[in-house]
Amino acid sequence: MSEEEVVQYLSNTPDFFIRNTDLLESLTLPHPINGKVISLLEYQVQSLRKTTADYRAEFDRLIEVARENESTMQKSRRLVLAGLTCSSLDDFAVIIDDMVRDDFEVSHHALVLYGEFPDSAVRSHKLVEDDVFLSHAAGFTDCFCGALPANEMSFLFPDDATSIRSVAVLPLLSREGGEVRKCGVLVLGAENKSAFDKEKGALFLQYLADLLSAILLRLLP
Repeated sequence: MSEEEVVQYLSNTPDFFIRNTDLLESLTLPHPINGKVISLLEYQVQSLRKTTADYRAEFDRLIEVARENESTMQKSRRLVLAGLTCSSLDDFAVIIDDMVRDDFEVSHHALVLYGEFPDSAVRSHKLVEDDVFLSHAAGFTDCFCGALPANEMSFLFPDDATSIRSVAVLPLLSREGGEVRKCGVLVLGAENKSAFDKEKGALFLQYLADLLSAILLRLLP
């Protein structure tokens, strides 16, 4: 009798081991971890324990995701409410400062608006073709995590460029009418190389950039 025939027979005769309990007790299998011979019953217990542990790990992961989502929602809520009270570009800069300090605990950040704003203290820069100061950072239309060229780091963080190991670039854009217009950039800097890693993705950062862009567009002259 072939192995397939044995499997088929046992599948078609589910009460086989009920009628042959002595055989069931005498069956042995290798332990799933140490390889020692154990009874079928003990093997089943070990398998159930492993399955339970897997379910527990997945449950813990889902709990952690839920906590992260709740944190994201609270941060977004605070940002939206603060944005509704903004009446100037200087107010916008204050919101950025509060957000970076309270919600992200990021050690460095740079906010630069493109153009000229003589009535505001917000840092501004007039973009030109092949801009030597921001050509890389200003080129993004989606959030970026990683590193920027040394010359751009020196421009963005003149006092701390050498201590920053990773950055997140949040482009501030208008997409009205399907046309992309670059309004500015927010760059978050961290001294930890893995703080803003390409492998972590930038989904929440992109959501944040979209919210900030919407607030900024209300305030631009």
